[in-house]
Amino acid sequence: MMSLSDERLIRDPREWDALVATYQLDCYYEHAYFELAKGPDEIPELFYYPTEFGTLIYPYLRRPIPGTRFEDITTPYGYGGPYFMGIWSLDQIREARARFEQYCRETGIVTETVRFHPLLHNQELGQHWCHQTDILQPTVTLELTDPFETIEGGFSQMTRRNIRKARREGVTIRLGRPEEYYDFARLYQMTMDKHQADARYYFDQTYFDHFAEGRIKNVLLLAEQAGRIIAGCIVLTGRQFAHYHLGASDPAYLSLRPNHLLFAEMIRWAKQAGLQALHLGGGTTRSDADSLLAYKRSFGEANRTFFGLGTSILDPTIYDRLARQIKQQHPEIETGQWFPIYRTPLRQLSPRREETS
Repeated sequence: MMSLSDERLIRDPREWDALVATYQLDCYYEHAYFELAKGPDEIPELFYYPTEFGTLIYPYLRRPIPGTRFEDITTPYGYGGPYFMGIWSLDQIREARARFEQYCRETGIVTETVRFHPLLHNQELGQHWCHQTDILQPTVTLELTDPFETIEGGFSQMTRRNIRKARREGVTIRLGRPEEYYDFARLYQMTMDKHQADARYYFDQTYFDHFAEGRIKNVLLLAEQAGRIIAGCIVLTGRQFAHYHLGASDPAYLSLRPNHLLFAEMIRWAKQAGLQALHLGGGTTRSDADSLLAYKRSFGEANRTFFGLGTSILDPTIYDRLARQIKQQHPEIETGQWFPIYRTPLRQLSPRREETS
């Protein structure tokens, strides 16, 4: 049995990152990623629970609920969630959870949303942490232990043909420079406009400045043709894994198949960097037949992974009150379509679509 003094809530970036380094956690656990992801008035916080049998590290964002004195907590866009190191029994997880929920009640935290990490498999124990867990969608992870030539041999025939076409058309791939994150941001805006993306998938220039200034370890890969940047991607890098984070391309040049060559060179780069795996993510829907998922699988899939979500209602009385209020104001909202229901996007329009609608 541990003493109350052993558990800590950490906000100091140096203490936070010292723990991440000690336990060799992935880049999504670093304080800089939470600084990138947080919104106005949101606070990065880490629940640290060390015991004689293992350690729990759980970073999240505390968010004020507009118009109330209450808050909720969530892991940022990407992956994360509680990470249990050591050997944990269900009783030990329940004890840690009871301590955490006591803190949440005392602080006025109403709900919790966890995006589990597909490569750390923390949903296995996380299902005993959250009140409800669900598998949302499959994702694609490439193991990088084999030589690149072997990995390349696992590409589909169509993918290899498109890579050859890109090379014939004079497409080349190179590392981007800090000032070229502005070019990538422009391409990203074009890509989101083309797909009529929701507003939450748009980012301001400050977001891209985090990457350009190296506050988060990443690389920018760019596809060029005749001196023009026509596609690119931002790859996050951790101690073991690389993550395809954002991709963008100029719609006018898609027929040159720059993205196929870009993905191949991203895989080559991650292999040469000595990383164990490259996570490409999933599709745009939950369907196993999703077209983006199929595209990513065309580069090989030695290890099938899954993205899971955990949710908890920590104060049912307040949650029910907030749910009634939002449904009275917006009767079109359907129960079960979004969690927490009081954060249901009411205008899922991109900035460009709002201007033209």
